[in-house]
Amino acid sequence: MAKRNIYKDIVVAGAIAACILFLSGKAKAWQQGQGLCKMAVQAGNDLTGEVVAEFEKLPGIASFLPVDTAMVKVKMGDYTLETEVMGVGIGEYPLEWEAAEPKMRLGNQAMLFVGEGCFASFLDSNGYAPTKGQIEKWLQDYSQLEVTLTDENDHSREARICGILKEPAVRVCMEKGQMQEIFGEASRTRGGYMEIQGAQNAKKTRELLEGAGFQVEEEDVSQ
Repeated sequence: MAKRNIYKDIVVAGAIAACILFLSGKAKAWQQGQGLCKMAVQAGNDLTGEVVAEFEKLPGIASFLPVDTAMVKVKMGDYTLETEVMGVGIGEYPLEWEAAEPKMRLGNQAMLFVGEGCFASFLDSNGYAPTKGQIEKWLQDYSQLEVTLTDENDHSREARICGILKEPAVRVCMEKGQMQEIFGEASRTRGGYMEIQGAQNAKKTRELLEGAGFQVEEEDVSQ
């Protein structure tokens, strides 16, 4: 019987393992390339029905969810954040929660969902951002914070933070029905949430949208 070459077996086994790892990596990359690419789209003007209809022609478009927005000032104590609040449908828009009140009751008071990254953008009257310790305290006591919300028409109202968001991390959101009721004509549909099938399609779509003057912020890719 011929003597078995164990070193040859080791080399062959190593080659097979390397091949499996290579194919596994290729398969994973292919899956990632075929996944849903999620992006926030923002226009300078109100979206018309014609523009939304054109979105349906974008390469790989899976869905587009329009989102109402309004320019606001969010004031907490000596700190103020000028931002755009988004009106989103809870259960429709893909919110990822860091914390939320167990029983969220919507009423006349504006109820805000604040991205955890927003707090670092607040500024005091001297233009200074809050300290890390101050931000941690806000995050811990978010539901007890005294908040004032002022729209672009200088109409102010009390507000309350009823949830902290992981995603979107740098946006302030409200339930869209309450937002339309509170802000009325001050709210506009200038953007939305888009899902594109495949990384190459997403890249091409982003180039097309940015070339047309839209702001595009890719959020993540699900596999």
